Amino acid sequence: MALAKLGLCALLLSINNSVAAVAHLCKQTKATHLIYGTKYEAAARKAQALLKDEGIEVGLVAEKRFPLWGKGGIRDSKTPSVPARLTPEQEAKRTCVILHSSGSTGFPKPVFITHYGLIANMAASFPKTGFSALPLFHGFGHFSMYVFVLCISDGITTDV
Repeated sequence: MALAKLGLCALLLSINNSVAAVAHLCKQTKATHLIYGTKYEAAARKAQALLKDEGIEVGLVAEKRFPLWGKGGIRDSKTPSVPARLTPEQEAKRTCVILHSSGSTGFPKPVFITHYGLIANMAASFPKTGFSALPLFHGFGHFSMYVFVLCISDGITTDV
């Protein structure tokens, strides 16, 4: 979400992808950096090496986690709001996030989700309650995260 607010686009990768599939998706989406968790450093380095063999440079960034809220949660946060870099009109047709297909018939294929598409999907589903145990690289798992954040920011905490 922070990357989207900065006007950037994230490719959310499944941990079930092979190194070759990760490299393929990075190439297809023209990714410039690969953010990896410590558990996946070796896979990230292998994907980087595969891409380098094709003349494609992808930077590696180790995941960093920072505390978002204080002791009392989001309502007690003293973190200043960061203004959006783009206007809603500028964002509407831009890609917000890239998910991908399962790759059941070959390599996974990128699925480009626009800001407008994401918001339209949320508008059609909000304020329905739900529960999702799906990961963020899954379409509904990603969508559920946005609904959850929207509910928290609006003070809606029941059934979320």
